[in-house]
Parts: sequence; structure tokens; C-alpha cells
Amino acid sequence: MIQGETITCPHCGEKSVVKSKAKMEGWTKVGTVLVCALCGAELGTPDEKSAEDAGRKKLGSLAALLGEGAEAAPKADLTPDENYGRFCRNCVHFIEHPFRVLCGLDGHEIDPMGECGKFGRK
Repeated sequence: MIQGETITCPHCGEKSVVKSKAKMEGWTKVGTVLVCALCGAELGTPDEKSAEDAGRKKLGSLAALLGEGAEAAPKADLTPDENYGRFCRNCVHFIEHPFRVLCGLDGHEIDPMGECGKFGRK
């Protein structure tokens, strides 16, 4: 039995979904149990192997839906470059005031997330 599985609860007799819940002793978590989403009766402990198998099955069906094979797509490179964070709030000319946010070059009000050509990193 795994979390999210639809079952007929042996305690209340209703069709329900299995939900996982932390088992606590005082303020300490001692484990995880599966419970009925409707009546809250304990149904047992989660099987690690069946959860892994269900995860693989879901990934396989998603790959089939998207037309992807078993090979994984290359991961995107998200490392910041030299233009990362060129916002006014990161500029040396940024003046923070309790009522207005100003540019130190010409004194006009600015958007902290805006950009301009006169950016200088703090």
C-alpha cells in the first residue's frame, strides 16, 4: 500500500485515498504511518520498495506521454554570468529612503527591480 492509492477502507467501509501521517511520541517523530483520508484509521506502514516501483512506473508513463525515451535530457546550466543581478537595488547609486527609492545620479524615483545603462555593482 502506498500514499495516494485508492482503497476501500476496512474500518469505515467507504472508498477513500491513502494518506501518510507522521507518527509522534511527544514532540519527536518516530515514523510514518498510512491512514484513511476520511476516518483517519491507521492502515499500516508504507513499503519503501512499492513506493519506489510506483515512482518508476509514473516516470515511465510520463516519458511515454511526452514521447521521450529512457535517456535523460541534458540539464540546464543555471550558473550566473556577469550580467546577473543588474538591478537598481544592487547598484552603487541606489539610495534607499523610508518613503521613496531614489537614484543617486539624478535623484529621480526608481523601481528597485529596474535596470539602467549606468549600473555600477555595489
